[in-house]
Formats: sequence, structure tokens, C-alpha cells
Amino acid sequence: MSKRIVVLEDEKSILDLMEIALEEEGFDVIAINHYEPVEYFIDFDPQLILLDIRLSNGYGHILCENLKANQKTSMIPVILVSGANNLSKIAKDSKADGFLSKPFNVDELINCVKHYNIPYIH
Repeated sequence: MSKRIVVLEDEKSILDLMEIALEEEGFDVIAINHYEPVEYFIDFDPQLILLDIRLSNGYGHILCENLKANQKTSMIPVILVSGANNLSKIAKDSKADGFLSKPFNVDELINCVKHYNIPYIH
């Protein structure tokens, strides 16, 4: 049994940090460094998505809006991750379930993720 999280972050060092920290906590992490369409997330059926708002080939907050508008993905919690000054407004406007401001430390990341009580999958 595992808890699946998809992390989208285009900065490799941050992506690697997030992946390692979450795997050490027992999560099954799918780490992606670029924008993916909504259909991609349907296939993986994650219990949580951590989403940078600025990706190399798209915008995470727009992806979040699309995920929340799709019946098959609307219930997946999405946490926006960014250093943007107006991150709380961006999160609210894109219907994200939460946000994590950069820079963050590993404890903040883990506490943020654990807040969502991700169920185990088989």
C-alpha cells in the first residue's frame, strides 16, 4: 500500500528535494519537471498534486483550473507551490486546495502534505 503524490516542478534541485523528502515519508512520488495535460493525471490517479505555478512549458495555476473543472480530477487536492507574492490569491482564483510558499523547508513540505490525510491505495 502506498500514497501517491504527483509533483510538478521545473527546477530540478527543488523537484529532487521534494521527491526524496516525500519518499522518505513513505509516499509514492511521481516527479515531473514539465506541464502535462489533465488526462495524464487521470491515468495516475494521485491522491495529491503539488504544482509549481511556473513550469517550463505552461502555467500550473491554469492546469489547476483545468483539473478542478474536469469531473474525473476535480476531487484531487492540488497544492500550488511558488515564490509569487500573491500566491494566496492565485491559489484561490485557480480553485487550489492550498498553497506552499517558496522558499520552504522539508518540515513545512511534509506538514503541508500530511494536512490532507492522503488515503492509502492498493
